[in-house]
Amino acid sequence: MSRSTTSPLGPRAMLASMALVEVASGATQQYLPPILPGLGAQAGFGTAQQNWIIVVQMASCAVLTPVLSRLGDGFGYRRLLRASIVMVVLGSLVMAVRPTLPFLTLGAALQGGVVGFMPLMIGVLRHQQGEAASRRGIGVLVGALLLAVGCAGIVSGAVGAHDARLGLWIGVGAGVLGLAAGFLLPDGATPAAEARRFDVPGFVLLTAGLVGVVVALAQGATWGWTSAATVGCGLVGIVALAGWWALELRVAQPLVDVRMFRNPRVAVLSVVTFFVSAATIGSIAVNATFLGASPRALGYGIGLHATAIGWALLPMTLASVATSALTPVLLRRLGERVTVAAAGATTLLGFGFLFVCHTSLAHYLIASLFIGAALGLFESATRTLTVEAVAPEDTATAAGVNELVLSLGSAVGSAVLGAALAAYATDGGRVALGGYTTGWALCAAAGLAAALAVLKLRPAASAAPYATVPEGAHR
Repeated sequence: MSRSTTSPLGPRAMLASMALVEVASGATQQYLPPILPGLGAQAGFGTAQQNWIIVVQMASCAVLTPVLSRLGDGFGYRRLLRASIVMVVLGSLVMAVRPTLPFLTLGAALQGGVVGFMPLMIGVLRHQQGEAASRRGIGVLVGALLLAVGCAGIVSGAVGAHDARLGLWIGVGAGVLGLAAGFLLPDGATPAAEARRFDVPGFVLLTAGLVGVVVALAQGATWGWTSAATVGCGLVGIVALAGWWALELRVAQPLVDVRMFRNPRVAVLSVVTFFVSAATIGSIAVNATFLGASPRALGYGIGLHATAIGWALLPMTLASVATSALTPVLLRRLGERVTVAAAGATTLLGFGFLFVCHTSLAHYLIASLFIGAALGLFESATRTLTVEAVAPEDTATAAGVNELVLSLGSAVGSAVLGAALAAYATDGGRVALGGYTTGWALCAAAGLAAALAVLKLRPAASAAPYATVPEGAHR
């Protein structure tokens, strides 16, 4: 693929426009958790249903990641970026106009288009500005994303304190901002004609696999872990994913080039991304409900209203922005292993502390600083190192693989934590404290798994190419 013409905006203006798109992305991903308790009270659905909305959004992200990245390769990164933003605007609008559980679920599924923002813009960035600028640019984009996450929580919490339904319009405004910024961007590389061959069987199998596994995890406690529905969904998901993997190894133009996981660096970074995203991102909605839980009524929780929940989430955001900005320095001075392992270690420390100490807001804030540090480290380090592990022409594919693993980890984490809450729910819909402590213990274990996985991370010089395939066999 050849490089496109230079952006008429100039490097700084182009990066600023991209940052605005990521601001819209962060707002879309975070404005819901602080207002979900209020929406549940107004619309008449409980904690498990609130978490289900987030599960649907996460599952949609996992399904759409390879689709948008693949179509971006064939039809242009900018065109697919704009289409992704339109999906997000429509989803946010559906939720704001009809804030009932079915329409909130539909809107959350459409908002999954937000997952295309980062890989598509990384494709534009690397082709427009080259290797050195792309590393700095990724750091800026991740920082803008994480900062928007924190600010959106505060704004939606403040608005939701008056009327949770009104808070839903924040998503519409964020989407419109992203759409305007998206129209200012140049395209990336010239689309490859062969990349327009869309892998429909791969898409169907991947969708069936992800939906089956996520639904089984999310609903297992409610349906019963040995019930026909749970076992059936799980088996369908596992079989579909196995069939999808086998198919992707054979087709000439796969939806996801799973051969990339043959690169040991990509494989290890993907493991870290999966576990840390499952804990840090997958727990956002659950932690918001804990912050809003009334100690008088339930015997646990912090009892914060919507505005206070948004402010309580801010320290985690600030910690994530700080570590994201420091990641390039840490990679250079401490090395890749130490930096990436730190993401797992801080996940373990944060959720381990929360498991033991959770009776006051101060306890939560201390834990959130570690969790935020892990979030910033893994979002910046794994994205950067994954992209740098492949050839320039595979930039969007590698970024898409990282986003797919991140989305899958977030979806699985959210589903597992939702299942933990459901397992401790009473007939009246109340959740016992054990649901939260079990979830935090699982998140701490995920951090430990990520830290141990880094022991297998090879230095860049010794990393093997991700695929040794005869000429013409794929791509």
